[in-house]
Amino acid sequence: MGRSVEWDSQIERDYLFYLEFDEDVIEYHPQPIKYKYTLNKKYRTHYPDFEVVRKSTSRKKFVEIKSKSTTLKPEFIEKTAAIKAQMLSDGHDYMVVTDDDLRVKPILDNLKLLYRYIWEDRNPVKENALIKTVKEHHAGNISLLDLRHLAENSGLALIDCYASIARGEFEFDLNTSLGPESILHVRAL
Repeated sequence: MGRSVEWDSQIERDYLFYLEFDEDVIEYHPQPIKYKYTLNKKYRTHYPDFEVVRKSTSRKKFVEIKSKSTTLKPEFIEKTAAIKAQMLSDGHDYMVVTDDDLRVKPILDNLKLLYRYIWEDRNPVKENALIKTVKEHHAGNISLLDLRHLAENSGLALIDCYASIARGEFEFDLNTSLGPESILHVRAL
């Protein structure tokens, strides 16, 4: 959320793309705590990959990121059950997210594409005028190609269109690849 975050695997990096675009996420922290739990009557330590703070709940949510193949191993299943039970007992949520959960095409590709533009410098006056034009003359809906043409006529460029989408000023169906023919909708505030 506007900062560099260390990640230990490509799967964790992919999870970060989802967090960056999830409107329910307030903040997140990598490897936030050293967590003690009991398994087979022995005390053990676990370092969750992330703590995610959400608008929708006051409960702390800890997330472990693993490959699907790892989550199928009996020792992982047993360990996860013990951690989850202890977390619930302590008033926290715990979940495991796998590469299968994250590497959904074209959603992840769209998030990666848009992330490149999320921190672009902006011209709010020109962007607001562009959004107003789309609302008034296109009923709030426009293809990316037509948005590009409008932007260029307003002194903006394609990069500004992608940046506006990345910042949530326009919405589209993440389940379809973002391209020239994609239909964008001005986001209702």
